[in-house]
Amino acid sequence: MIALPPAVYLMGSRATEGLPEERPMHEVVLAGFYLDSTEVTVAAYRACIAAGTCTPSHTGEAFCPRDAEGHADHPISCIDFHQAEAYCAFAKKRLPTEREWEYAARAGNEHRKFSWGDDPPDEKHACYDHPGTCPVRSFPAGAFGLYDMSGNVWEWTSTVYGPYPDEATTGTHRVYRGGSWSRRFPKWLRTALRNRYEPHKWSASLGVRCAKSQTPLTCPPETEARGDACVRVKGDPLCEPGFSWNGRACSLGGVALPAPAEGAPPPAATAATAEPLAAEPAPVRRSRTPRFDDDCKAYYAGRPAAYRYEGGTFYSRNPVIAGDGCTKRDMGESWTSACCPG
Repeated sequence: MIALPPAVYLMGSRATEGLPEERPMHEVVLAGFYLDSTEVTVAAYRACIAAGTCTPSHTGEAFCPRDAEGHADHPISCIDFHQAEAYCAFAKKRLPTEREWEYAARAGNEHRKFSWGDDPPDEKHACYDHPGTCPVRSFPAGAFGLYDMSGNVWEWTSTVYGPYPDEATTGTHRVYRGGSWSRRFPKWLRTALRNRYEPHKWSASLGVRCAKSQTPLTCPPETEARGDACVRVKGDPLCEPGFSWNGRACSLGGVALPAPAEGAPPPAATAATAEPLAAEPAPVRRSRTPRFDDDCKAYYAGRPAAYRYEGGTFYSRNPVIAGDGCTKRDMGESWTSACCPG
């Protein structure tokens, strides 16, 4: 395992960068911890099965590892959150938090776009746009000497998904991070990118890396240990460039925000809710995007026409896309790009 030092870290994306769910950029205080240098391998997970602690990985997708022969040093995949948690407990470790994971992947306050730096991914940097997983340590180590923090398989964290800046305490989805072999576009390997899944679900591109707390608890300067966490006790919180602390929050130029009215009700969405409340989604609609036709022809045989689906939610768009005989090629917060029959 790699020892990561305690830190005061600015988490998330700047106001003009990234996706809305990656904002606001905010300070988190991290105690020192350990993180596995690689993703958990097929061989390591099979040892847990043999010990009677872990259940076999799922086998319902073509790229799920069916046997260890030839893949012992590949990352395990096709495991749900509970299986990932059980393996880490077997190894006398735990799942990393989302905060720990991002800090490790971005080299702390270097804020690397990818674990190795800001250069876009290619065959020299990461296992991505690849027909399956790669053996761990196939590519040079990135931040802190960690391997495959961008690419190979996505990695489960212990964190319940919720809006920044606070950590959700209840919710239906767990965060996973890092991008995978199955992605063709660099944006999916960004170290600030957040993703989430229901704990009982799994994928051939989703695996795990374990963490461990350092004992005794080690905290960064201007903080102190309280329970099992480090808390700032001196100085002002860090803010993203161009913002400064105004006494209550980070704001542009340190301008004071209006105080909430006395007796005003709390916001509709809070840190304890995993999904912010939203208006009823608009009906799903689609439009032609011929500029992506060449991509469809190259990667999706028999589906040469590109369409953009908007409205609804990611999950409500999926059956509409499938009903049209199309295959997803890319997606964003409010849209899905698909390749369809001509």
